[in-house]
Amino acid sequence: MLEHAPRRAPAHVSGGGQSSSRIVHFGIDVKSWVAQVPTVDAVRPGRCPICGSASRPAGGGIVLHGHGLRTRDQWGPANATAPPEVIEIHGRRYECQQCDAVILVVPGGVLRRRLYSAAAIALALAVWSLERKAPAEVRTRVSPWRVVGPAAANAWASLRRWTKAVRAGRLFPVVRMLPGDARLYQVAARAATTLAALVPSSAEGLPLSTRAMLGAAHVS
Repeated sequence: MLEHAPRRAPAHVSGGGQSSSRIVHFGIDVKSWVAQVPTVDAVRPGRCPICGSASRPAGGGIVLHGHGLRTRDQWGPANATAPPEVIEIHGRRYECQQCDAVILVVPGGVLRRRLYSAAAIALALAVWSLERKAPAEVRTRVSPWRVVGPAAANAWASLRRWTKAVRAGRLFPVVRMLPGDARLYQVAARAATTLAALVPSSAEGLPLSTRAMLGAAHVS
């Protein structure tokens, strides 16, 4: 399907090393993307993130060919007061004709190799570390799954896993590191406040947990 492409929003590339596949985050929010999946032309990256080839070189053919859709789930609430849910996101795949890389274009806030959205994780870290809610209560606010085993009734291992990923720089790398002896809830608090500070000044009146969610969508 060929259509006139709209003006491109900023895109962010994630992925490490010299992998032959990458995720590109396009500047469309999840709600809009789910309501209507963008066309192939609308979100085609300007260049291949692997080899740098222009996707539409002057006088040449298209280099980044549409390569179908890839469906993935995203878990968590749409905002700080909404119930958690599972939604399907249909990412656009492209194949580079120069280096054979496969690129997956998704809306902001979709994290590589994580089922929870960036906003959901930011909310969880904020509620746990700043509102000082118990892990079980945080899970109720963020997780769409209500049935847990007896060992998990009063805990949520995901909180520790996410916080350790932040401390290691694998999640929300914009967060400035704390000393190695900092407690996990302190790392989580640093992450939440850092993300909250990324939103425009017009959002300053919103609760910190809401601002953390909004900020997380821009650093995934």
